Amino acid sequence: MEDGAYRKHARIHAPSAPGFLRCFRPMWYNCMSRLQRFVDYSVQVGGPLYIILAVILISCVIYLLFTAILPGIYQFYSIHWILHTAVASWLTFNVFFNYYNCVCTDPGTPSNVDLAPDSQIIGRREVSESNFSAMIRWCKRCQKPKPPLTHHCHICHRCILKMDHHCPWMHNCIGYFNYRYFFIFLLYLWAGCGYAMYMASLLLFAQNDQEDSRVLFTFILALAVFGSLSCLVGWHLYLIMSAQTTIEFHTNCRRRKEARLRGEVWGNEFDLGMFQNFRNVFDRGGSGWWWLMVLLPIRCAPKGDGMHFVSRHMSCQPARVIGLHTPATNSSSVPIPDDAISKREYICKKQASTAHVSLSSVDIV
Repeated sequence: MEDGAYRKHARIHAPSAPGFLRCFRPMWYNCMSRLQRFVDYSVQVGGPLYIILAVILISCVIYLLFTAILPGIYQFYSIHWILHTAVASWLTFNVFFNYYNCVCTDPGTPSNVDLAPDSQIIGRREVSESNFSAMIRWCKRCQKPKPPLTHHCHICHRCILKMDHHCPWMHNCIGYFNYRYFFIFLLYLWAGCGYAMYMASLLLFAQNDQEDSRVLFTFILALAVFGSLSCLVGWHLYLIMSAQTTIEFHTNCRRRKEARLRGEVWGNEFDLGMFQNFRNVFDRGGSGWWWLMVLLPIRCAPKGDGMHFVSRHMSCQPARVIGLHTPATNSSSVPIPDDAISKREYICKKQASTAHVSLSSVDIV
């Protein structure tokens, strides 16, 4: 028996699940759905409590650093005391500055997505033939088209531009317009915890008989946060250098695996190289010295609108919703059959030529 016929025979004659298991499956899905809604509601309601807890923990370390650690090492108004006080003040200001801006800055939502005049959605399954290379993405919850890298947050109940994740400590989604504040906050908090841990260790491991519980508390708390942030900062630095978000990383892993099974090599179209990827996140449209202003506490929106991204295949990747923002000629709407969507493969032949375009990037969600 051939392999294909054997699989078909095994699938047909496979023993079916018991009746009570088939009845239990919908109950299980319903229970998990209710649990997810409860967790989402708890995270949304408890967001202000997370913010208060984060501010209290950070303030405790800062207070003990200025009142117990620095005075225990250096004499008041000495040169070393002034220098270390200035460093600690700089770290403290930048931590709270970026934390406040990350919490209060809207990550961005595609509320008004411009479609090309020749592109229409009929049954959410049609595209313009001349603009067939555009990606089709549709949010079933918002009932709106989604630009690339945009995802729906089931906690905020809206689509977020270039969504990375929903952070309960920020009581906000981390998206296109506040990701820079989020990463710089993590970086300054990581540096501040490392600095507090080092200064506390000078007193904690000094050869004296007196042990201050405040210094021990500062050292343990700073050590725990420093270790956690080391992994988190390294992870987001990798995402920035590879032009990905946390959500897109898992999606790209799946796409890479599917391409490997087809004998192909998948590549991230938004990956322009580490330096350019870093610049796309932190360059705010300044001069050639933009890299000197990355760590400065400046409130400024990133370049772009969160719907147009530069890719390796074109100079500027528009909000690839249904069509490009360029005029088209001899355009007509061609419905995409369901079987082609499920297989993610579709070949579109233009009327005026025999050229065809692959639909490997089409995604309707």
